[in-house]
Amino acid sequence: MSAKDFTIRPFRTEDYPQMQEIYEMGLTTGHATYETRAMTLEQFTKSKILPSVHVAVEAEDDSKVLGWVSAAPISSRSVFHGVVEDSIYVHLDATGRGIAGALLDKLIEVCQGLHKWAIHAWIFPENEGSAKLHLSRGFEKVGTYSHLAKMTYGELAGQWRDTDVYELLLPHPAKES
Repeated sequence: MSAKDFTIRPFRTEDYPQMQEIYEMGLTTGHATYETRAMTLEQFTKSKILPSVHVAVEAEDDSKVLGWVSAAPISSRSVFHGVVEDSIYVHLDATGRGIAGALLDKLIEVCQGLHKWAIHAWIFPENEGSAKLHLSRGFEKVGTYSHLAKMTYGELAGQWRDTDVYELLLPHPAKES
């Protein structure tokens, strides 16, 4: 994996239109999310843990977003503050460059710095690339939610979908020296 032709930096609000576009590319696959449209910038900034949001950009043009990663709380209950759900999206024209792996590596590093102790990924079984990426970074498949929700769009509209859950356990904050 070579990161020489792209860099990763923190998200800036002016990145969001490109991030929405990349997310919507994921929507068209039918294997990225149950959502039917991208969030507004306001919804995004309220639902994500902002220090976790990073973008991959061209090395020669840090305004050209190639992909992005974020973490969101899995629950509003304070006892679960250390467990997050990840999101990773890469522009279709930027696949095969190691961007998704670099973004996930960055998210893992940031989550440790934020004293999180677990990252969850909810992945459609058909999204083999995402499953392989997460497994390559030490995530383990911990289960499958059967018939979690019915798709409302695309070629699978009306079908109930299963969702696999992957988990990466990070060091407990109390165990850090």
